[in-house]
Amino acid sequence: MPLYDRELVSKLEDQAEDFKVPEERKQSVREYRDAFDNVSSNYSKEEVQEALSEDEFPGALPTDEFDKVSGFSVDFDQSWSSHEEVNVWAVDVLEDRVMIAADGSQIEPIDEFDQPVGLAQAVWLINRHKRGKDYTRDVDMEVLTPEDLLYKDPNTGYVQVDEQEVSVSRFELEMKVLCERIEEYADAERPPVVMYDGSLEISFIQTFDQNTQERYAKAMSRLLAASRHHEVPVIGFTSGSKGRDLAVMLEHLNEVDAPQKVRDFRVLLQELGNWGDRSVLFRTQRGSTMNRLSTSYHGGEYDFSDRLLFTYLNTGSGQSLDRVGIPKWVHEEGMVDEVLSTVRAQAAVGRGFPEILSAADADAVISNTDRDRFLEIMQTFSEANDIDIRWVDKALNKRRRRR
Repeated sequence: MPLYDRELVSKLEDQAEDFKVPEERKQSVREYRDAFDNVSSNYSKEEVQEALSEDEFPGALPTDEFDKVSGFSVDFDQSWSSHEEVNVWAVDVLEDRVMIAADGSQIEPIDEFDQPVGLAQAVWLINRHKRGKDYTRDVDMEVLTPEDLLYKDPNTGYVQVDEQEVSVSRFELEMKVLCERIEEYADAERPPVVMYDGSLEISFIQTFDQNTQERYAKAMSRLLAASRHHEVPVIGFTSGSKGRDLAVMLEHLNEVDAPQKVRDFRVLLQELGNWGDRSVLFRTQRGSTMNRLSTSYHGGEYDFSDRLLFTYLNTGSGQSLDRVGIPKWVHEEGMVDEVLSTVRAQAAVGRGFPEILSAADADAVISNTDRDRFLEIMQTFSEANDIDIRWVDKALNKRRRRR
């Protein structure tokens, strides 16, 4: 069915007031900002930690930067008059710097056949930032069969499709290819910077069953362990973050009693007013899923449950901030400024979003046309190998009508 533009415009005009920022939110943002100012002016790192010592998950805890910086902002000291000047700066920062990224895509268990089939793939990129455009890309892929996708529900006895299997398989592939690239560059004289489009804390897994949570955590833990073992920085980049870690910290300090809960970016936007500005580093204290971030790697034991930091970075456009997750060891080794310079440069080249992450996403995406091609290949494969995969009548009928 087409979109009826006239009716949509009419509806939007009728509801224009609903899109305006309510006064209650404005008041809440002011109260959180006042609380930020009070904490930064009157608390030390140790005092914040002492006040929150009885709280299991207070959102965030300050690092040593908290006592070294006035306020919450670390200002960026570069400015330009044109985008051409920005590009010159970015090229200089990135020259000979190896950047690695990966992104995945998937085809959910298809219902066109009488047996479920899925696909997970991860595209990885290496940009060596040489004058001759030294660039490598490849893909790792996994076809998920009925054996992978079907399980017997212990409560009902029915055989069902596991709706999480394709997504977790994709995530495992993404982490796997990044680990392999880290190991590939383990002995490099100048370590690369690895970028992951998402959060290192993987707090999104808390709604999943225990086995699924464990698989996500194991995959991320191995990436973090490879990063630490080989001393190759990995960062998690969340564009336009909606996180509340710092706001939760203020609430646990009893510094705010606003009528509405507020997200961090609304509070920090004013302080991080210039492109490239960032917040001071904080230690993530987000939730119990972080307790799963431990693993063994190359004979060593690694625990990241309390060793992930984050900062908010002004590199996008509009009313938003990006969140950058960083392993604590990167800060301990004095590499934060260098790593964040590469993130800024990547965002400058990408006009607000890191160019290498954008390229990985573009290469990984599976279109509707690709999905149709997947069905055709599956059909040809089944016929050539005498495998009984049949079209469901409803799906076959839809396919014929849309031709």
